Amino acid sequence: MPEVPSVSEDYDLCHECGGLCCCLYLAHDENGEYVGEGWLPEYIELWLERLQGSSALVVTETDYRAGAAGVEPLHDPRRSHLPTAEGEAYRATLPEWVDVRKCQFCHPDSGCLLPREFRADICRDYVCELWRLPT
Repeated sequence: MPEVPSVSEDYDLCHECGGLCCCLYLAHDENGEYVGEGWLPEYIELWLERLQGSSALVVTETDYRAGAAGVEPLHDPRRSHLPTAEGEAYRATLPEWVDVRKCQFCHPDSGCLLPREFRADICRDYVCELWRLPT
């Protein structure tokens, strides 16, 4: 894994790539289909814990909102991945450009909306293999 560069963002790269490393909830090659038995709800909870730990999110049974970074999440994966009529209705309310396969903070044009210090630890430390290191 490349070292985290001193420049904290590469919006052109993220736009060009489409944020495939941000496909947290369902892999790009699964085309957004829920594949598997029972793993997704636990995995969603893991990511909600990570994002709460970084102060990016406030999550309770009844509340789901921006944390200390002040960045509103684009979707609630607890609802956007429900394989029910309720989930379908929720997905229908989202803007067409929101990709629920991806992290709730992944914008299709610019990548992660969170400042690096508010990202989950794994995201704060990760740099994709396409990252162009300074020369």
